[in-house]
Amino acid sequence: MDYMTKLDGVPSTDDAIPGMAFFAGTGPFGKTCGDCKFRGLYRQSQNESWNEKIQNFVRKTYRTAQCQMFKKLAGEYGAAVKADYPACKYYEAKEKKKTAQLVASQVGKTP
Repeated sequence: MDYMTKLDGVPSTDDAIPGMAFFAGTGPFGKTCGDCKFRGLYRQSQNESWNEKIQNFVRKTYRTAQCQMFKKLAGEYGAAVKADYPACKYYEAKEKKKTAQLVASQVGKTP
């Protein structure tokens, strides 16, 4: 519930979602966090295991659903962001995989 005066064009505190870099719905219309390149970042596990082959301790990395832009702006990890949340003003579209583009470009060529 928002107790502040509502102004047109100004996001409400109800639109603030933990872990997002800015207010939900301030990005391009119809776009979601699932379409954004900043959703998901890699972290290292705290657990180490000894790898006999390389004679060293190894940590596994894993991908989370946290916002990379939130980490950049706040300097700390935020809560996981669901893919269906409306995009914020920092939205940038994901890049298409280069392998698909490479195959598509080669299909059009004839030897």
